Amino acid sequence: MKQLGYVACGLLLSVMAFAQKTKSFQASPGAVMEEIFRAAKQSDYSNLTLLCPPDASNDGDTRWICEIANARENDQVEFASYFSQGYLNGDIRYSAEEGRSFAIVPFWFNHPSGGDRCKEEMRMVKIGEKWYLISF
Repeated sequence: MKQLGYVACGLLLSVMAFAQKTKSFQASPGAVMEEIFRAAKQSDYSNLTLLCPPDASNDGDTRWICEIANARENDQVEFASYFSQGYLNGDIRYSAEEGRSFAIVPFWFNHPSGGDRCKEEMRMVKIGEKWYLISF
């Protein structure tokens, strides 16, 4: 009986840790971008499917990010080459419109055309307590 208690406790702690991890990478716009960079570095795209808004209001570029886990290997290699060396590059700007919160996150990524094309801005929307990709 005591072993069953340990197993139940361990299972509960695992579920809580997973829930916290899932929540934490969408808790702020900066954390969302860091998750994209982490996914590219580690070739672990499992969380990226959660970054598209439930109402599918995002553009094709951000949809590509959300769907990269199920993409062809060539697309995953391309994604990793773009974002694995990425980083936040400036202050996040916030705004509100029609009762919704938005953020613009400046970042650097490895655009194949180089130069000024490497500086980008990711636009996000907050729905509930989570941040989602809209466009870049």
